[in-house]
Amino acid sequence: MPSKIDRYLTKQVLMSTLFAVMVLSMVLILGNVFKEIRDLLVNKGAPVSFVLIFVLQLLPFSLVFTIPWAYLAAVLLTFGRLSSDQEITALRSSGMSLYRIAAPVLLLGLFFSGICLWLNATHAPRAKAAIKMLLYDEIKNDPLRLLDPGVVQSRLKGQKIYIDGRVDDYTLIGFHAYQLSTEDRNAPPLGYLYSKRVTLDTESKNQQFDLQLNTGYGEIYDAKGNLQQFFASKAEPWVLTYPLRGRSLKPNTLDNQEIAEILKNPPPEIPTKKLPQYAFERDKRFSFSLAPLALAFIGIPLGMNSRRKENSAGIVMSIIIAFGYFLLLILAEETRADNLVLSQCLLWLPNILGVGLGLWFLRKAAKTG
Repeated sequence: MPSKIDRYLTKQVLMSTLFAVMVLSMVLILGNVFKEIRDLLVNKGAPVSFVLIFVLQLLPFSLVFTIPWAYLAAVLLTFGRLSSDQEITALRSSGMSLYRIAAPVLLLGLFFSGICLWLNATHAPRAKAAIKMLLYDEIKNDPLRLLDPGVVQSRLKGQKIYIDGRVDDYTLIGFHAYQLSTEDRNAPPLGYLYSKRVTLDTESKNQQFDLQLNTGYGEIYDAKGNLQQFFASKAEPWVLTYPLRGRSLKPNTLDNQEIAEILKNPPPEIPTKKLPQYAFERDKRFSFSLAPLALAFIGIPLGMNSRRKENSAGIVMSIIIAFGYFLLLILAEETRADNLVLSQCLLWLPNILGVGLGLWFLRKAAKTG
């Protein structure tokens, strides 16, 4: 049965964690909203209501990152305060070992790891897929959003479109189209087309615009790199496709059950050589879900050793530790293309280091008394 000390420590850490999760989630969500709001509202033509849905769908994804960091900060702050107030010394004088003192906090860390696994394996990837599908539905229901005036539209593959104005839904003024390289996104445009007036018709079934160009001017580079220019008072209808894809089969938009089904029975549209990427995504979710527990192991002894009352010390320490943990995960992600076996090993390195160093520090602190 849990003692009063267990309940006291659990309550202190839990309340600090919940408060930190709220603060960090708000910062992370607002940061993403401010980063994406122009692209969502202007370039992608999403309505204002979409931003609210975007925030709600982003919450499960943000919790995956904020829960481990918040729990680490809570552990550091709580044990730093207990150490500075000599409460750790009093508990050890009563016969409790450091391992017994840390037990309820480690169990709470295991509980938060279970929540992170639940979010990582189900809700976070589903939220990513839902955001993409919401935007897909908006464009599918009203494809003319792709031709709003005053907006540089880059969602059309290989094309960049800009329109000066619109007389009505099917008459455009000042139509500018740039043909882009599909191999190098930073390369100069391969061609340019301008029309003073364009009338269009949409074929929703075929996902295309039929453009009737009037008073057109164009530039294109030939195979030798020479610039070719042409003029036309009226041109044949130009077909501009806007292929819209439904839910993709990218690993980060599939939950763990869907990934398991793909690995068991690969669909024909997924090449065999890409299947290890799905296994890597699954393993990454399992590894990252253990972050609260691994960070708690190292946070407990470091919090006791800080012996400060200032909250800033624990916050700064949590930032440094969390940065190192996430840096190793990023390193594993970056090495995936070159050496998949190495990257899968690196996935578990942060957890191994966290638990190993935490046990070493706890043992050292127990010996020094």
